[in-house]
Amino acid sequence: MNNQHLKQEISRLLSTVKKVFGKNSREYQDAEYYLDVLETVHRYNCGGERDLLDELIKLLIKLSDTIPELSTEKLSFNYPNISTMLKYLDEWLS
Repeated sequence: MNNQHLKQEISRLLSTVKKVFGKNSREYQDAEYYLDVLETVHRYNCGGERDLLDELIKLLIKLSDTIPELSTEKLSFNYPNISTMLKYLDEWLS
């Protein structure tokens, strides 16, 4: 599965988290790690990463308390390709 805009959106999301929490924060490091692994899983259709997907979803929900654009309702508008990737992985890894 290939999506040319996914990397740009991931970069933009990480930039937002970095601005709010800082590059050395646990939140930024976790988001960067989870998104990197899941983007790779998404690209190569690897399996067995359900736990990471769940952790990323929990992290996005937690971050949405501080960054409203990451809320479940707004994520698909602000980051449509990331939202599509998460939905695809949710279905595929279930």
